[in-house]
Amino acid sequence: MAQAIDRRSGLRLAPQCLGARDMIAVFIISVLLVAWTFAGYPGLAVALARGRSEPAADGSCRDAVTVVIAARNEAARIRHRIDNLLASDYPADRLRVLVVDDGSTDGTGRVVAGFGDERVRLLSLDEPVGKAAALNCAMARVDTPLTVFADSRQTFHALAIRRLVNAFTDPSVGLAAGRLELGDGETTGLYWRIETALRRAESVLGWAHGASGAIYAIRSSLFVPLPRDLLLDDVWTPLHVASTGYRLVFVDDAVASEPAVMGPRAEFRRKIRTLSGNWQLLARAPWLLLPWRNRLFPAWFSHKFLRLLAPWALASAFIASGFAVVSDGATWLQALFWLQSGAYAIAVTSLAAPAFARQVPLATAAGSFLLLNLAAMMSLPAWLGSRRPNRFWRG
Repeated sequence: MAQAIDRRSGLRLAPQCLGARDMIAVFIISVLLVAWTFAGYPGLAVALARGRSEPAADGSCRDAVTVVIAARNEAARIRHRIDNLLASDYPADRLRVLVVDDGSTDGTGRVVAGFGDERVRLLSLDEPVGKAAALNCAMARVDTPLTVFADSRQTFHALAIRRLVNAFTDPSVGLAAGRLELGDGETTGLYWRIETALRRAESVLGWAHGASGAIYAIRSSLFVPLPRDLLLDDVWTPLHVASTGYRLVFVDDAVASEPAVMGPRAEFRRKIRTLSGNWQLLARAPWLLLPWRNRLFPAWFSHKFLRLLAPWALASAFIASGFAVVSDGATWLQALFWLQSGAYAIAVTSLAAPAFARQVPLATAAGSFLLLNLAAMMSLPAWLGSRRPNRFWRG
C-alpha cells in the first residue's frame, strides 16, 4: 500500500491509496467469494448428495391436515385455488382449507364465504395486518396435526398434499417442503433449476434450512408465532423447526405450479422483497450468525447470507480490475476487466431485448444473474429505507 513519508522525520504517514498488489488481493478475494457462493457450495452439496436419497416413506400417514392461505384482494382467483385444493388426491374427511381474508376490498371474503363446502373456512380480518400476522391468526384456529401453507397464485398437483403428508411418517421430520415449478419463460429459469437441485441435495444431506412459501407443511405443534411485520415466513419457520431438533426434508414430487410468466421488472421486485427479508431475518434472529446456536450454520451461511454479499464482491472485482486499466497494471487483470465489461453488456442487452437473448448462448442466464445480484445489492437499502415492511406483500 502506498504511503506518504515526512522527509524531515522519516516517519510514515497514513496510507494515501491502494496499490496494485492491494487491488489484485481485492480482486482475488472477491472472485473466490462469488465462486464459492454460486458454484463451489452448490457443486459440493450436489456432489456429496449424488447416489443418496431420502428414505422412502411408507405412505401410512393419513393425519388430518389444514391448508392455510393468507389472501388479500384475491377475488379473481381464490375460487379456482380452493377448487384445486379440494380436488387433491387426499381423503376428503381429513382435508380442510382455511382462508384468512387480510382486509380485502374486492370481495375475496364473500367468494370464500359463499363456497358451500363445510371443509372450507373463512377468517375475515377487518383491516390489513400483513401476511405474517394473518398466518398467526390462522394458526390459532388450526386444530389438525399437520398444516400446509400455500399461496393464492399457484396450483397444487393432485398428489402434492399426499406426498407432503407422507414425509411425516418419519417421526423425526418436522417440516416438508414441496417443489415450486415455474412456467416457461421465467426470467430466472436457469437460476431456479439450480436452486431446486441445491435444495434437493441439502435435504438428502440434512442441511435443509428453508422452503418455498407456496408449498410446505409442518407439524402444527411446532409453529412459532411470526413477528407481525415478517417478510419470510418460509425461512423463519423452517429455521425454528430445525432449532428444535426436527429434520427438514425436500419432497421433490410434491409440486405446486405457477404458470404465469413474470417479466424482468416483476421478477426484480419479487427478488428485492425476498432478499430484503433476509436482512430483516438477521435483525430479528441474530442467533443465525452464531455457529454454536445455528446447527445449520455452514449451509445457511453459504446458501443465504453470502448471496447478500455476492453483489458487493462482484462490484469490488470489477473496480479492482478497472484500476489495473487506468493505472497500467497487470495485463491479465486488464483483460479480465474487459471480459467482465463484455459480460455485463450482454446481460443488460438480454434484459432490454429478450429477442436478442434468445439468439446468443447463455445471454438469458447472464441477464438472470445480473438481475439477481442487482436485487441483492438493492435489498439492504430497500430494507433500511422501509418503515412498513409489509408493503412488500401484496397477497
